[in-house]
Amino acid sequence: MGILCQPIFKTKGHQNLPVLSLRMAQLFSEFLGRYYAWKTAKLQETLELFILLVLVLSILFLPWLLPGSGLIMSTVMLVLVYFTTRHYLAVSERVNHLYVNVHILHHHLIGKLEVGFCDHLEPCHCVENFRRYVVMEYNISLYSGSLS
Repeated sequence: MGILCQPIFKTKGHQNLPVLSLRMAQLFSEFLGRYYAWKTAKLQETLELFILLVLVLSILFLPWLLPGSGLIMSTVMLVLVYFTTRHYLAVSERVNHLYVNVHILHHHLIGKLEVGFCDHLEPCHCVENFRRYVVMEYNISLYSGSLS
């Protein structure tokens, strides 16, 4: 018996990738999605840390700047610091989780590049062309094992 229908996979917005296989395009598309989610979460973590720093500094300096009501405002700011710290810790945990996912996909992608990127039997430059394309287009290095 034969196959009645075969699934057709479409890559989301990455049809012009210089890859020969659909599976490689899907892997790279998944990597890009998670990479950008990690970068966004990292930016959110940095902003949360900045807000937390501003709140802590305002707690310290409000009593001197506003002698009459500075102590009450510092108490309110202390409550805000508590909630901001809780949110920062949640965002930081999310960033760490996303980093692990991105690092695993990055490692898998580099492994695919080294082992099974194309089906050419003779020496070719497909891997180098793809790595160069990713560096130029997305500013992501696939030459080493580290994400920067």
